[in-house]
Amino acid sequence: MKGLQKKTACGLLCMGVCAAILGGCGEKNGPGKEAGQTDMGISSLSTEQEAASDEAYNAAAAKLLFWYEDPSYRDFFEDAARRFYDRTNIKVVTECRDTLDYIGDIYDKTMQDDAFPDGYLIAGDNLEEAYLYGLVSVNEKGLSDTGAARPAIAASSYEGKILGYPLAFRTSLFVYQNGYFQTPPDSVQAIIDYARENEPGENVEYLLEWDVNDAFFDFPFISNSVTFDKTESEVMEVRYDEEMYQKDLDFFEEILGAFSVDAGTVSTESILDNFLAGRTLCALLDTDSLKRLEGYDYSVIQIPRLNEELAARPCAITDLLVVNEFSENKEDAAQFASFVTVEMAGGLYEKTGHYSVIMHETPDAVEKTAFDAYESAVPVPDSQDAKDFWVSLEETILQYFEGK
Repeated sequence: MKGLQKKTACGLLCMGVCAAILGGCGEKNGPGKEAGQTDMGISSLSTEQEAASDEAYNAAAAKLLFWYEDPSYRDFFEDAARRFYDRTNIKVVTECRDTLDYIGDIYDKTMQDDAFPDGYLIAGDNLEEAYLYGLVSVNEKGLSDTGAARPAIAASSYEGKILGYPLAFRTSLFVYQNGYFQTPPDSVQAIIDYARENEPGENVEYLLEWDVNDAFFDFPFISNSVTFDKTESEVMEVRYDEEMYQKDLDFFEEILGAFSVDAGTVSTESILDNFLAGRTLCALLDTDSLKRLEGYDYSVIQIPRLNEELAARPCAITDLLVVNEFSENKEDAAQFASFVTVEMAGGLYEKTGHYSVIMHETPDAVEKTAFDAYESAVPVPDSQDAKDFWVSLEETILQYFEGK
C-alpha cells in the first residue's frame, strides 16, 4: 500500500530532514501574467534591491514554523515562505520532517515544548486523526471564494466544519502510446481484444502495466463493488457488493492471464522507464508521474471501464495545510496557509509535479484530464477504520501472484 502509506501519518518516509531558513526562488509566470511579474504581481527587483531584501530577510526573526513530510514540496515551500515575507514581513521557517509517526510527533512537540509547528501539511485521510488529537484549528476564511475543486473542499471538512486549506491532489490515470489505437480504449477488455487481433510493435513487451503492489493502483479494479459509509465520527463501515466483488476479482484474474505482470519487480519508476522506451503499450500512472512524460508523444484519458459490465474509478488523495489549534499565531498561520494554497497555486505544478486543487484558467489537455479524474474519483476516507481496507486489498491482490 505504498501509494497510500506515503501520505499517511505513520507511513511516509522522507528522503531526508530539511530545515531551511529560506531564500528567494525564481518561478515561471502563470497563465495570463505579463513578463517580469510573479504570482503575487510584484515586478522583478534590481540586483541592489534583491541584496537589500535578502539582508532584511536573513536578519528577520522567525515568527511561524511550518512542517511537511514530502521533500518534493521543498522548493515550493521555500519560495512561498520568501514571497510571504516580502508581502507581510512575517518570516516562516519550513521544515521537512523525516519520521515514522508524523502526527504523533506534532502532538508530542505541541504538548512538550514550544518548538511545535504553527501549521503543517497532511494528507486528507489523516485529517480526522489530527483533529481528534486537538491539533487542527477551524479554517475561518472558508473555501467558497478560492476556486478549489469540490473534492478538495470535502477533503478539508470534518463534522460539518471546514478545517483544512487544500493544496494538491493525487489520483490515477490511463496513458497509452500513440499510433496503435484508432480511438482511445474504452475498456481494459478492449486492450485484451486488441492484443488478440493485432501484433504490437517489436519493441512492445507489456500491453498494460501498473504497480500491483500498491493498493492505490489496484483500487480501480474493485472500485464498483465497494463503498465507504461513514456513519459517525471515527466510525467507517466498508460495504461490499459480494456478487460484483467476485466478478471484479474474476476479471482481474483474466487480466493477469492476458498481460505479463511481474509483482516482484514492477514499480512506478520501472513502468515510466518502460513506457518512455516504448516497451509498454498502456499504463496506469498517478498524476504525480505525469511530469516525467512532458515532451513525450502519448495520450492520457481517465481510467476506462473494465468491460461492458464492470465500471472502474480511481481513488484520490488531497494534501491539506492545517493550522495548529495550539499556535499563539493562528491568524498569521492561517494567512500563510491561504496564501500558499490560493495565491501560489499557479506555480505548484512547475515546482513540485503535484497538481493544484485550483485549476489554471487555461489548462492544457493533460491538466484538464487529471482534474476531471480527480473530480470523479473516490476520495480516500479520513478514517482509521478505512486503513484496514487498504491492507486487505493489497493482500487480496497479491494472492493472485502467489498461486491463490
